[in-house]
Amino acid sequence: MLTDLRKLNFCLIDSIHLKKLLLHFVLIFSIFIVTLSLSKCDAQTISLQTLGSLQPNCNETSGLEQTDSTSIWMHNDSGGKPMLYHYLLNGQLIDSTIIAGATNVDWEDLANDHNGTLFIGDFGNNVCSRTNLRIYRVSSYALASGTDTVFADTISFSYPDQNAFPPSGANLNFDCEAMIHSGDSLYLFSKNTSTTSNTGFTKCYRLPDAPGNYVAELIDSFYTNQQVTSADISDNDSAFILLCYQSVFIFKNFAQHHFFSVSPEHYSFTTLTQKEAVLYKNNHELYISDERFFGTGGNLYLADLISGIENPKGLKKNFSIYPNPCATQFSISATNFTKEKLCINIFNESGKEVWAGNNLKLPIEISTENFCGGIYFVQIISPSLNEEFKLTVVH
Repeated sequence: MLTDLRKLNFCLIDSIHLKKLLLHFVLIFSIFIVTLSLSKCDAQTISLQTLGSLQPNCNETSGLEQTDSTSIWMHNDSGGKPMLYHYLLNGQLIDSTIIAGATNVDWEDLANDHNGTLFIGDFGNNVCSRTNLRIYRVSSYALASGTDTVFADTISFSYPDQNAFPPSGANLNFDCEAMIHSGDSLYLFSKNTSTTSNTGFTKCYRLPDAPGNYVAELIDSFYTNQQVTSADISDNDSAFILLCYQSVFIFKNFAQHHFFSVSPEHYSFTTLTQKEAVLYKNNHELYISDERFFGTGGNLYLADLISGIENPKGLKKNFSIYPNPCATQFSISATNFTKEKLCINIFNESGKEVWAGNNLKLPIEISTENFCGGIYFVQIISPSLNEEFKLTVVH
């Protein structure tokens, strides 16, 4: 009898692993199809710099956050231990912390209120059948102290527009892998796995950031045509990012908490892996991690939205910046540029935007009298291109 039970248990485990393997195959194929479609759209292509491997602890990394500028916190997704892993930015594991009072049903993202609280989203919901959706709150100060265990309190919630558990295949839009904190609220973004034309819309829900049991507020939606796997917002709440498996959408200068009130910048990645977590480093650099699968991925990356852009062939416009170095002003011109209107952004070395202009035409002169001496990056964007140049200012 004991032998039969062991055989049955082995078969069940093997079946679970087989289902997960098949799910990964379907996912990788979907990413491949998305990559082909992105190659035909207007997304800029961006390369990723590998900072370090997250092996063997975070094979299924799914969330990133920081409590200081030299290290990063992350976790595994469904079925893992209720644990946060603390890494240096080169992928070296520092330590790990057990989250007491929590279980890892399906952890999917982290958020930080930058006021002492870190939020852990246990809201992964692959078949949209869960009725125990939770977000755990822990002290970021306790985490930073290096203690082995941190205690959590809980935000429980449900969706206002879900009536069936699970719903039909045409309405599988109650899985969530993306969360940010802004003001006194948490904002969640759905991962749409519907099997009809509804596929592609991510829904945005709002929740209070205090412990309790809530019905989330549905506030907006946006068509990505891809499944959203993570989100982050800049420290000053002026820029917000949605990560998908093979690209990112960046929304800037939106009206307060109306994230989708502006058109996003769109960047696709050069690498075909399962991107699962994103975090702002500064205004133009992102940390990104992906899951380990068949010997690829399982790393922490840096994406530079200025120097990491790869310009599509045939779009080089022969821009010139003169003089460079400059003292009080410089000019931008081009020898074969069309009459497209331009957006020009200038960033200092730390990634802070110091100058911006929209609907501009060349040639143009820009004053640098109020710039400090040093290195700057000039970004030129139009409907057909994204060019970057290094500028040196001397006084």
